[in-house]
Amino acid sequence: MSTEQSEVRLSRGEATNPAWISARSWPTVLRISTGLIALIGLAAVAWWRSGADLRRVVELLGQAHWGYVAMAFAAYYGSFPLRAWRWHRLLSQLPTHARSIRSYHLLRPYLYGWLLNCALPAKVGELYRSYLAHRRLQTSLGTIVGTVLVERTADFLFLAALFPLVAVLALGTDPGRPILLLQLVAVFTSIALVAGLFALRRLGRFLGILPAFLQRPAQTLASGLLVDRRTGIALGISTLPLWLLEGLRVYAESRALDLYLSPPLTLLVALVAALLTTVPLTPAGVGAVELGIASTLALLGIPIEQAIALALLDRFVAYWSVFPVAGVPWLIDHLRGS
Repeated sequence: MSTEQSEVRLSRGEATNPAWISARSWPTVLRISTGLIALIGLAAVAWWRSGADLRRVVELLGQAHWGYVAMAFAAYYGSFPLRAWRWHRLLSQLPTHARSIRSYHLLRPYLYGWLLNCALPAKVGELYRSYLAHRRLQTSLGTIVGTVLVERTADFLFLAALFPLVAVLALGTDPGRPILLLQLVAVFTSIALVAGLFALRRLGRFLGILPAFLQRPAQTLASGLLVDRRTGIALGISTLPLWLLEGLRVYAESRALDLYLSPPLTLLVALVAALLTTVPLTPAGVGAVELGIASTLALLGIPIEQAIALALLDRFVAYWSVFPVAGVPWLIDHLRGS
């Protein structure tokens, strides 16, 4: 089947179920199950070695100040309109119908893609929201995927740039080996992403040597990676507040548990959590993020029970809540056949 025929099938809505991204394939289920079992076992060993008091953790969560928890929710979900605006800005530079829609029209696809990221590993939700935008805009799927790649690369570039600065502000010039290792991971991941984008943008020069069935997808993908100067500036200006909202979320959660962490330290915890969500073995880094947050706080001298309570509260806000908040509208749309 040619690429043009595939795109016609998608535009006709013959793949409205996200299972087209192999969500139900047995290899995917097996990989998720294996990852979760491994991380649950690792978490159990870490819990046992830490000597944490489970009752104390439950007590801390039960005594949380829900006003601050509400602030954490507001910071987290308040970022989605800004994310949708940023994506709309990237799409608006394309010769498509994107100029005829508003950024809030992209909010629901963004949330649905985020939902799939929380349910499946390897960030397949980014493909799903690209597909939803493709259906609405009648634009090449490859071009829209290109804009998503640019968006994700901008996030990682800011993460890599903020990580060392925030680490110095929070921990001084000697942040410790684990933090340095995470910094290196962020930097090398960003370098790899930028190098990959530059390579993909130049695919158009080598279309002649590519197989015929790859030429059109390569061309459409490369067109989505082109960013003009004004859009690039807007992309940078809108990405920084997103990371500040991430830090505000963790700050509110810490205050909810009567932890008085400095703003740089809360932003550092948010950066660690964001970096660990890229672990491809489990959906949204389930298991790895909780261990990473609790370990980081414990290394900084925070009592282990408070560290675990903060990790669990953060995942309640930034992971588990996504299923009802985005899942219920998705299910309603799915039943309506939207």
